[in-house]
Amino acid sequence: MMNIAIVALPNCHASGVHGVMDFFTVANYCARVPGVHSDPLFNCQVVTVDNQPVRGYSGALVTPTVCRESFRPDLIVVGSSVEAAVSAELLERTLEPAIPLYGWLREAFEQDVVVASVCTGSFVLAEAGLLGDQVATTHWRAAPLFRGRYPDIRLDEDQLLVDNGQIICAGGATAFVDLCLYLVERFASPSVSLACSKMLVLDGRRAEQTPYMAFYSRKAHQDDAIRKAQTWLEHHYSDPVSIDDVADVAGLGTRTFKRRFKEATGETPIGYLQHLRIEAAKHKLESSREQTARIIWSVGYEDASSFRRLFKRTVGCTMEQYRKRFSYVTPLAV
Repeated sequence: MMNIAIVALPNCHASGVHGVMDFFTVANYCARVPGVHSDPLFNCQVVTVDNQPVRGYSGALVTPTVCRESFRPDLIVVGSSVEAAVSAELLERTLEPAIPLYGWLREAFEQDVVVASVCTGSFVLAEAGLLGDQVATTHWRAAPLFRGRYPDIRLDEDQLLVDNGQIICAGGATAFVDLCLYLVERFASPSVSLACSKMLVLDGRRAEQTPYMAFYSRKAHQDDAIRKAQTWLEHHYSDPVSIDDVADVAGLGTRTFKRRFKEATGETPIGYLQHLRIEAAKHKLESSREQTARIIWSVGYEDASSFRRLFKRTVGCTMEQYRKRFSYVTPLAV
């Protein structure tokens, strides 16, 4: 039997914690052979820092099922916190209660325990010093915070799941489902994982979280000239735009503008403009039945083939695939 500890922190994604427990319970059911008595494959328990209940972000109470110090896990899953993805201040508030866990996590790792994170749980693994020579992923919106805090850790936020062997990271909050499917496949069998997928009515594991990403412009900097240029671009992205024009709006020479824009936003001016156009196209794909060619022209591109390549490279799917997955417009009756 494999012992699994799910770590719940204050303001955690409560349904994610309970969802992991439910998933492995279903896996035990799916692994049973009718008429044959056998022990469950997984013993899944919830642990907290101080063995006391914690309140999730939704207000739901998450109660530990075992004492953390006396439980001997073979696998640890560190759950996510919704607020940690939003700002550095809220991230600090999330990480502070986790400090007593770091030594416990390091000791478990040294004893060959597999350690996994869901969403912003990757920050806890990084703080514990477990990601130094690993590849990590996290929630796409938390990626800038992660890179700023841990510049030496290789982050691949496009991936929904990264398996380094003993360290496994999953992307967004609901990626606990993809993580569980993978863990059951790895530690039980592909057939049990497939049975769980059918029992819970789930699609197969997703490979990327790129299609779910949204562009959030960074304006929490002190460069007023660059902020002025950002605002101008947000209102004129569909027009013919040259970098010289935007530099003039900022009141800067072109070379100085490019340098300061990159320093302030983390993006080149061209990259920023492309992101704005892609976000506008995504919104139109979600909210209208407008032809894709017209959408491309409406966001400022004349070369449809070029924009289609840019869209697929950035979003991870074609415009048609994106519309099929995310459109909320009722199709016309035939």
